[in-house]
Amino acid sequence: MQAEAIDNPNFTKEKTFTLQTTKSLQEFAKVFHSISTLKGIQYYSHSNEKWTTLYHGAGFIENAKSRKYLPDTYYTGANKAYFCLLDDNSLGDCVFKVSYIETSNEIRMDLLLVEPIKIWGITGVYPNNLAIKLKVTKTTSETLQASISINAKYQTVSFLETHLTESFNARMDALYKWIMGQL
Repeated sequence: MQAEAIDNPNFTKEKTFTLQTTKSLQEFAKVFHSISTLKGIQYYSHSNEKWTTLYHGAGFIENAKSRKYLPDTYYTGANKAYFCLLDDNSLGDCVFKVSYIETSNEIRMDLLLVEPIKIWGITGVYPNNLAIKLKVTKTTSETLQASISINAKYQTVSFLETHLTESFNARMDALYKWIMGQL
């Protein structure tokens, strides 16, 4: 299962980095399956000019309409679709379809937005127009290659564009710190 491609995204960014670690791919798979560990991660809020909590809540949910968090043990295997809710500090409740792809040398977590993100009462991002991909690939016995990518298509209203561009960049940095914190 792969996240669908977004037609004509106006935000596309990827961050790739090498991890010197003896941790196995299975250990990183456990990290990606532990959605609840995103709760409380920090990010730099450009609008408030300070570090603050990015996700006040994070976890699997039963379906796209549910708002009840399920334990991380809800994950029962790759190549299935799940849903998660990220209670984002400035974007509100973000509901994603989560797909996991696992091979002998790669672990991937794809998140695709399934409900709109509204900012100040305006729909900023429509469903299927925000994709976040986290990937870890084994390159040597002590080296992993990791990447985070965000692709988004959002409304081109000037104040929304600036806010969303800064928000997506800050989220990418926070996800990087989350992965690095697992080492």
